[in-house]
Amino acid sequence: MTRLDERPPATATRPPRRRRLRRWVLGVLAVVVAALLFGAYAWQPAEADFRSPYLAKMGSRYADTPIARFHYIKAGTGSPVILISPGGTSVIGWKEQVGVLAKDHTVYVVDLPGQGYTSLKDHDFGYDLDAMTSAIGSFMDAVGVRQAALAGNSWSGGWALAFAQRHPDRVAKLALLDATGLDLPGTWMWEALKVPVVGELAVKLASGRSMARSTAEAMMVNKKLITEDLLDEWWAPSTFESNIRATVLLERRLDWSKTESALPSTKTPTLVLWGKEDTVQPVERAQRFADLLPNDQTHILEGCGHAPQLDCPIPVNRHLQTFFTD
Repeated sequence: MTRLDERPPATATRPPRRRRLRRWVLGVLAVVVAALLFGAYAWQPAEADFRSPYLAKMGSRYADTPIARFHYIKAGTGSPVILISPGGTSVIGWKEQVGVLAKDHTVYVVDLPGQGYTSLKDHDFGYDLDAMTSAIGSFMDAVGVRQAALAGNSWSGGWALAFAQRHPDRVAKLALLDATGLDLPGTWMWEALKVPVVGELAVKLASGRSMARSTAEAMMVNKKLITEDLLDEWWAPSTFESNIRATVLLERRLDWSKTESALPSTKTPTLVLWGKEDTVQPVERAQRFADLLPNDQTHILEGCGHAPQLDCPIPVNRHLQTFFTD
């Protein structure tokens, strides 16, 4: 007969159910965290193996400076106009403007560091306003342009604005198309890039071609202009490891309070063009630029989104031609 005090404890051979559940949850969390960290900091999407028909036609050029090996295209003769590739894309972003403006101007379209096909040389490059404006100046020096008209869309509009504010003697005219530069929050998707791990992983996951299509369709109203050729040109540079890293750093480091506070003292003649149906930079921001800039022309473009130079090239070309030629 077994005495009651000699029976083994019921819990001696196995942990309580609650303890097992806790260990299982912690194990799952550890796996999830490890996967997120791996995806954010170790995994790299495959870079696109793509030969650009557009660049084969236009002819890529390169300007070597201590900052970067700048990729650009050039066309036409006359007073210089520099079109800065929109943030997150390449020289393809101005494909509809080059030929039109080249009738009266020497047109340069340049990829700044972290965009398109430009290769960074300066490993201490900061990806902030100081760095991006210094890159514009470095490119202009490399191609022998002392003063030019500048144009930018989205991020590149903000960079052009910052350069004009810091170097007014080098900018004859300034065109801002749905530009950043105001100290206002972006959409939740862009704001999310400021969160560590989340930002790195999100940009990598967004580098797929299907996401390029989604991005283009979200930005543009006239969907028929989103061709397969345009998508290939738009998407390929976004897969480059250096450009993926730059997108995250730029979103975290660009301080638009500096450009907004300097707007009232920005004397450069400025053209503000804005797509009325912009889903990234709401059209109300165009009026804020108009209210703060002392020497501007502002035009709201009906039926256009965040990239009006691609979405509505005819009115954009008309406004740019008139503004840069006058």
